[in-house]
Amino acid sequence: MDSVKSNASYSLTFADGFTWAITAEGAIGVDIAQLLAKTMLFSSVKSKWQRKMVLKNSSTRVNRPNPSLFRKSLNSSIDSGMPIDCQLTAPKNETDLAFQLLALSMIFCSQAEATGGILIHGALAEINGQGVILAGPSDVGKTTASLRLPQPWQSLSDDCTLIVLDKEGNYRAHPWPTWSSFLFGGNGSSWNVQYSVPLQGIFILTQSHENRLEPIGKGQAVCLLTEAVEQAWWALSALSGELAEEDKKKKQHLSLQRFNNVCKLTKKIPANILHISRTGPFWEEIYKVLPPSD
Repeated sequence: MDSVKSNASYSLTFADGFTWAITAEGAIGVDIAQLLAKTMLFSSVKSKWQRKMVLKNSSTRVNRPNPSLFRKSLNSSIDSGMPIDCQLTAPKNETDLAFQLLALSMIFCSQAEATGGILIHGALAEINGQGVILAGPSDVGKTTASLRLPQPWQSLSDDCTLIVLDKEGNYRAHPWPTWSSFLFGGNGSSWNVQYSVPLQGIFILTQSHENRLEPIGKGQAVCLLTEAVEQAWWALSALSGELAEEDKKKKQHLSLQRFNNVCKLTKKIPANILHISRTGPFWEEIYKVLPPSD
């Protein structure tokens, strides 16, 4: 990555009204900021913002993935209002690049979760202005299901979704990047992260020979959705052995916070298990439980 600028500034606003200012200093910081802005479709920096992320060059060589960078997500919701300085190194390979981008994005998610938001391992789709999430573990078929959706359905993301609470107490869903798109020779893609849709339902996918909807109770929904949420934070969980004792306590606190957020979510947003086959209009099962569109 080459850069001709010595600094850069962007903004990122979520449906809960929270605005980030993202600034960069030095060639490495600017390059990463530009790529992050291209991937997440940042805006030009706004005059009013609640939190600031500063991307800087670092000459320190660290193991990959960088534990110190991932630890920023443990502190972003605790040190409220303080600028977050992120020391970046020139990526050695595509894996290094993908992990640095992932770590930076998790800082945004941690702040959103502090006010009731949730990052969930699930694809986001829109139909007539309504948002639904197709959740589930890897290889269950989230991406394939997203690609099968016919018009007027729109697939907004195929891996993760960020859910936030707006000022009226309603849940809205933002598409989230698939950071693995930078791996295996990939050049990434773009997701309109600042776009959001009102969340109307969550469907936990399971492979089947038929397409059918299985209603579940709130207790089971909490268990299944908590698992999907923890899967979205797999990278931080994988670093548990490298975290200091203080960081482990912060991680436990955030896990409990996430669980509480899931419990509140299931009280307002219906969750069902969606059995999907390799063929057939599984989306017709979703229509059965969606509220009528205006």
